[in-house]
Amino acid sequence: MTPQQIFPLIGATISIGGIIFQTGKHADKLDILWSKVEAQEKKEEYMNSTLYEIKGDLKTLAHDITSIKEDICEIKDCWKRK
Repeated sequence: MTPQQIFPLIGATISIGGIIFQTGKHADKLDILWSKVEAQEKKEEYMNSTLYEIKGDLKTLAHDITSIKEDICEIKDCWKRK
């Protein structure tokens, strides 16, 4: 083989190697992006569960306050009768 035949072969091999390397780098970047999406979904799930818990606590407090108001009204009624 002459150098005129070898040099294009070497150049093609280097080019194909570079393309394969760049494809691998981009595949790795896509994997990182995929894990970020999963992390955001978990964060959103945690936020939703926390909001549901807070909402439940607020409903419980509202019920307790209503009960306290009713008790106060009953106490006032008992005092008025005496």
